[in-house]
Amino acid sequence: MSSERPVNAQSTLTEQDILHWIETRCDHLQAQAKVLVDDYWRQLKSQRQKHSKSESGRIGVRIRCRENQRAFSIEWYRMATLRQKGQTKPIAQYVKKGRGYRYQLGNLLKGEPTWEAELVEELETEFAHIRQQLDRLGKIRDAVQRYCRVIEAEANNKFIG
Repeated sequence: MSSERPVNAQSTLTEQDILHWIETRCDHLQAQAKVLVDDYWRQLKSQRQKHSKSESGRIGVRIRCRENQRAFSIEWYRMATLRQKGQTKPIAQYVKKGRGYRYQLGNLLKGEPTWEAELVEELETEFAHIRQQLDRLGKIRDAVQRYCRVIEAEANNKFIG
């Protein structure tokens, strides 16, 4: 017996169901990214305890939440310090990702310890995959929302005309 639905069967899946599914997938990807970011910081802390200050690593990563569309980005930065009026203040120099889903890490990792470069490269592969999925989900969401607006406009025109 086939599990496929007949072509003329009425689907109960609505546009709102699709939008909800996309939202759920985005939440799942954000949770996955958070686990990876937390693991990075845990490993960084562990490695800093094993190495001298010059081998401690200066690359950071964070998840930046966007208010609209429940989106987020995963960003790398270089940690540095700024001396001001006799005090040292930590600063973050964010790295531009550029085109595509993956950061070009060559310049960022120059002069960094091997253990850190390997960790960043490994995680960036995972992050690039998450960014790609987010992008595709966003395109589906935008298309469904455009479709809903067109259908709504057509329905309103039928009532007016």
